[in-house]
Amino acid sequence: MTFITENIIPGNYGKKFTTDVNEANEKSRLEAAIMEVNGVTKVIFEAGVYPLEFTVHTDQVVHITELQDKAKALGYHVIAKEPFFPLF
Repeated sequence: MTFITENIIPGNYGKKFTTDVNEANEKSRLEAAIMEVNGVTKVIFEAGVYPLEFTVHTDQVVHITELQDKAKALGYHVIAKEPFFPLF
């Protein structure tokens, strides 16, 4: 594992995650829990994608396990996707 794969780096791109959340009320609970993590500024859910994907933006380096622990406390799973995606 590297620093980039284990952390969310501040910037314009954020980090993408997948989750097993299905319902709208579960999504709002997960978003509220993630927003409690120190340094998280924005959580953006993508519509029409299964499994549900979301992007987290931060203003400081945040370790991925902090988000996973918050989700686990609610009974959900959060899995980080690749750090960078090809542009072609």
